[in-house]
Amino acid sequence: MPIAIQIYWLIILSMVTASIAWTVTQEEIFAEPRNFAKRKSEESRSILVRKFCYVWTCEYCFSHWVTLVILI
Repeated sequence: MPIAIQIYWLIILSMVTASIAWTVTQEEIFAEPRNFAKRKSEESRSILVRKFCYVWTCEYCFSHWVTLVILI
Protein backbone atom coordinates (compact mmCIF):
# COMPACT_ATOMS: atom_id res chain seq x y z
CA MET A 1 0.00 0.00 0.00
CA PRO A 2 1.49 3.39 -0.96
CA ILE A 3 2.57 5.70 1.84
CA ALA A 4 0.11 8.42 0.76
CA ILE A 5 -2.84 6.07 1.27
CA GLN A 6 -1.48 4.98 4.65
CA ILE A 7 -1.19 8.62 5.76
CA TYR A 8 -4.69 9.32 4.47
CA TRP A 9 -6.16 6.47 6.54
CA LEU A 10 -4.12 7.45 9.57
CA ILE A 11 -5.61 10.96 9.45
CA ILE A 12 -9.15 9.67 8.90
CA LEU A 13 -8.91 7.18 11.77
CA SER A 14 -7.43 9.76 14.13
CA MET A 15 -10.22 12.23 13.33
CA VAL A 16 -12.90 9.60 13.95
CA THR A 17 -11.26 8.55 17.23
CA ALA A 18 -10.93 12.14 18.43
CA SER A 19 -14.53 12.95 17.53
CA ILE A 20 -15.94 9.95 19.40
CA ALA A 21 -13.71 10.47 22.44
CA TRP A 22 -14.56 14.17 22.66
CA THR A 23 -18.30 13.56 22.30
CA VAL A 24 -18.44 10.94 25.05
CA THR A 25 -16.16 12.74 27.52
CA GLN A 26 -17.16 16.39 26.98
CA GLU A 27 -20.55 16.93 25.35
CA GLU A 28 -23.86 17.39 27.18
CA ILE A 29 -25.57 14.45 25.54
CA PHE A 30 -23.50 12.09 27.74
CA ALA A 31 -23.47 14.31 30.85
CA GLU A 32 -25.61 12.06 33.07
CA PRO A 33 -23.71 8.80 32.44
CA ARG A 34 -20.42 10.70 32.72
CA ASN A 35 -21.42 12.25 36.06
CA PHE A 36 -22.44 8.81 37.32
CA ALA A 37 -19.08 7.37 36.20
CA LYS A 38 -17.20 10.26 37.79
CA ARG A 39 -19.01 9.76 41.08
CA LYS A 40 -18.32 6.00 41.00
CA SER A 41 -14.66 6.57 40.13
CA GLU A 42 -14.28 8.72 43.23
CA GLU A 43 -16.42 6.75 45.70
CA SER A 44 -16.10 3.06 44.86
CA ARG A 45 -14.11 0.76 47.11
CA SER A 46 -12.99 -1.51 44.27
CA ILE A 47 -9.99 -0.33 42.29
CA LEU A 48 -11.29 -2.08 39.16
CA VAL A 49 -14.58 -0.19 39.33
CA ARG A 50 -12.77 3.10 39.96
CA LYS A 51 -10.46 2.63 36.98
CA PHE A 52 -13.25 1.41 34.67
CA CYS A 53 -15.42 4.40 35.52
CA TYR A 54 -12.52 6.86 35.25
CA VAL A 55 -11.92 5.81 31.64
CA TRP A 56 -15.35 7.23 30.70
CA THR A 57 -14.43 10.67 32.07
CA CYS A 58 -10.89 11.05 30.66
CA GLU A 59 -10.65 11.96 26.97
CA TYR A 60 -7.07 10.69 26.66
CA CYS A 61 -7.83 7.35 28.34
CA PHE A 62 -11.08 6.83 26.46
CA SER A 63 -9.44 7.53 23.09
CA HIS A 64 -7.19 4.50 23.51
CA TRP A 65 -10.19 2.21 23.89
CA VAL A 66 -11.99 3.86 20.98
CA THR A 67 -8.91 3.27 18.82
CA LEU A 68 -8.79 -0.38 19.83
CA VAL A 69 -12.47 -0.88 18.91
CA ILE A 70 -12.06 0.94 15.59
CA LEU A 71 -9.03 -1.13 14.64
CA ILE A 72 -10.76 -4.39 15.49
